[in-house]
Amino acid sequence: MSERLEAQVKQYIEANGLIGAGDVVLAGVSGGADSMCLLELLRTCRADVAFALRVIHVEHGIRGEASMADAQFVADYCKNREIPCEVVQVDACVHAAQHGCSLEEAARILRYEAFERAAQALEQSGGLRGGQVRIAVAHHREDQAETVLWQMIRGSDLRGIGGIRPRRGRIIRPLLEVGRGQIEAYLIGRGICWREDATNTDTAYTRNRLRREVFPVLKQLNAQAVRHLCESATRLQETEDYLAQQTQTVYGQAVLERQSGEVLVLEQLRQEPPIMQRRVLYRALERCAGQARDLQTKHIAALLELFDHQVGHRLSLPYEVEAWRGYEGVTLMRRQQGEPDDAGGSMRGRVRMEIIDYAPEVEISKKKYTKCFDYDKIKHHVQIRKRQRGDYLTIDAAGHRQKLKSYLVNEKIPRQEREKLWLLADGSHIIWVIGHRVSDYYKVDTHTRRILKVQYSGGKENE
Repeated sequence: MSERLEAQVKQYIEANGLIGAGDVVLAGVSGGADSMCLLELLRTCRADVAFALRVIHVEHGIRGEASMADAQFVADYCKNREIPCEVVQVDACVHAAQHGCSLEEAARILRYEAFERAAQALEQSGGLRGGQVRIAVAHHREDQAETVLWQMIRGSDLRGIGGIRPRRGRIIRPLLEVGRGQIEAYLIGRGICWREDATNTDTAYTRNRLRREVFPVLKQLNAQAVRHLCESATRLQETEDYLAQQTQTVYGQAVLERQSGEVLVLEQLRQEPPIMQRRVLYRALERCAGQARDLQTKHIAALLELFDHQVGHRLSLPYEVEAWRGYEGVTLMRRQQGEPDDAGGSMRGRVRMEIIDYAPEVEISKKKYTKCFDYDKIKHHVQIRKRQRGDYLTIDAAGHRQKLKSYLVNEKIPRQEREKLWLLADGSHIIWVIGHRVSDYYKVDTHTRRILKVQYSGGKENE
């Protein structure tokens, strides 16, 4: 029995490329049956693959003396077998209170943070000989089935329903196809003791409730329920891998990532199947937000609906991301807190004005960033500012007016760009939308006596 399980795990490690020669494997060992089995199986694997084995035990500060006894048990076990062991103490209760998460989640976060710190310390020590640091954890077949079921209940996408992967970054899971019954039989057969965690019987924890109340019913309906859930997870992982490749291709064709931080999802995405639209939008939102933990199906549905709204419609999303409907598609951008209006310095310092007498030989500039105006038509003092309610332009020689907002919409200037535009204004009358059009009212004509020449140094020199 022992030899059969050892061969099974060795084959699984090899098939999934979990450990290579020269690696350092840092095993997370709690003292429970699962992690003790993992430790023993890794010890046997060293006969076939030359790797270094170390142990890390995280004491979460939850169960008082029992928790400290677990730590001592692991430390003694490793000492008797000459396995380097590090015991790390954390306070999951404090972390949960500070971050507003469950005790179960706090313990998981702190545990993996401790694993990662230990792995980084090993890398920095210079002791690696061409290998890599692997963090081995003891997830097994029942853990996989519980994860799949829980993700289905939560309404997760394929990535979630696919469950736990054999490998994620430096994290490896050599026991993922091993059942709990096999684990206990192996330990008993080898005469290896383990510690029982009293919290494993507490159904206040989500996984414990699934394990103790839901799975017994599933097994009554089908004795192979756990195995079938795990097999489904494997097929879903294969499906997800294929769709991920397709998503990457479509993302490259339908999404533009700009240096400003904007992510533009082009209109052409609507030509793709709905599943691909959702996946590309999720990836775009994740890229813009920089994280994905709080991104939900409802947020992707809202982004899809945004395509059906009129230009200018906006949507607020998690992580300070704002999305808006533009002429080319939907743009996403993370809001920058406290960003100044003129990040490049004083706007006034970038605009040069001079008043000159009009004469037939005076050249009236037609450059994009240098304009000439009839100075004597200015009724108020000239302002350089952003747009305000009531701003308008004169759009023809007959004196017809147009609201500035309407002009910007007609010119298909994206809403986010409108907020950045600088204006040369005479009260509410806009003399010049800098970089764009001028008001007809202020144009130089045969009646002009004095010219206001304005040059904006923010544009290209010859424009």
